[in-house]
Amino acid sequence: MFNFFKKKKQKEIIIICKTNEVFINDVPLNFPTTIEQLITIFGEPSRRIDSSDQYIIWDNFGISCSLKGYNEILSISAYQSNNVSEYVSKKPFTGKLFLEEEEITFTEFSKIGLSKVAILRLGSESENRFGFSIGVNNDYK
Repeated sequence: MFNFFKKKKQKEIIIICKTNEVFINDVPLNFPTTIEQLITIFGEPSRRIDSSDQYIIWDNFGISCSLKGYNEILSISAYQSNNVSEYVSKKPFTGKLFLEEEEITFTEFSKIGLSKVAILRLGSESENRFGFSIGVNNDYK
């Protein structure tokens, strides 16, 4: 007998950062990216907030981003701890982040500038890191 009320198993998010590209669950992601590309990866967002920018949030995955200009997303943020801001996902990111084949864990880092892409620490240097952001490397020339 089928149980239609059985909760769907949530897929694990695996982010792999390489020098010039990012893969999320084996899907290549270029920055800037679009909301359509992120919906392909994460599905429909659980929330959208309109303020000075539009914020798109996937609460179940711990992922959020903001739209700049016309449908341009410069980075995505993953929150690894609970945060009370309405602009942050309600659940923490439970996936995995890799730099090439090496998993990046909760050890501290400030910025990993690859080439066109960078991994940034969320939280000040004096605080525990509460997540990371992946996106356009503004220092890239």
